[in-house]
Amino acid sequence: MELLEADSFVLQSFDTLTGLKFFLTADPDSKKLDQVLKEVYELYSDYVLKNPFYETDMPIHCEKFDDKLNKLA
Repeated sequence: MELLEADSFVLQSFDTLTGLKFFLTADPDSKKLDQVLKEVYELYSDYVLKNPFYETDMPIHCEKFDDKLNKLA
């Protein structure tokens, strides 16, 4: 499933080549959500995966990632 549309929201998903899945809920009038999810994945790759202290399947605690994500939103 890549897209679920309802009257009050849209749910868009993005599957990475490594099997990681990103989901985004938004207003039904939102456009280009697939592009937004790709940008989120780029931020994740740059700020989380390159962090030597990050352990897979652990909560993300990265202030720079949070800041960039908030700017994107």
